[in-house]
Amino acid sequence: MNRAAAALWGLAVGDALGMPTQSLPRALIVERYGPLVDGFHPGSLDHPLAAGLPAGTVTDDTEQAVLLGRLVVEGGGRVDAAELARRLVAWEDRMRARGSLDLLGPSTRRALAALAEGVPLEEAGRDGTTNGAAMRIAPVGLSVASDDLDALVDRVVEASAL
Repeated sequence: MNRAAAALWGLAVGDALGMPTQSLPRALIVERYGPLVDGFHPGSLDHPLAAGLPAGTVTDDTEQAVLLGRLVVEGGGRVDAAELARRLVAWEDRMRARGSLDLLGPSTRRALAALAEGVPLEEAGRDGTTNGAAMRIAPVGLSVASDDLDALVDRVVEASAL
C-alpha cells in the first residue's frame, strides 16, 4: 500500500475507533471504555451524535476528508473553496436525509451561513472556533511535495476557508 493510501486508511480507522467517544467528556469515556479505547465499539444509544451507530462506523471527519480529497484530485492539488462550500452543503443535506446527528460543526456551519448571507468567501470562515478543517485536511497534505512548505501552507489555507 502506498503512503497516501495508508494515511487515509489511518484517518478512517482512527476516526472509527473514536466514533463512540466523540464529544463525550473524558470522565464518561473512561467510565465506559477504560483509560484506553481497546477496539471498535458501537455508539451507545444515549450518544449525542453517534447513537446506535455500528462498531467501526466512520464519522463526518472521514466523510468530509473524502469529499475534500475528491476536490483536490479534480483541482490538480488546488481546492476551489466555493465548490467546497457547495459540496459541504449538499453533503449535510444528504446526512440530514439519512437521519444522521453527526452534521457539520459549528464553525463550518457559521461560515456557510455567512456565505449564504453574502459575506465574501475570504471572510466567511475567519472566526471559526472548532477544528473541522483540521479533521478533513489530510488529502491536502498528501497532494503537496514534502519539501514545498510554502505550497503546503497555501493549499491548507485554501482548503480551510470554511
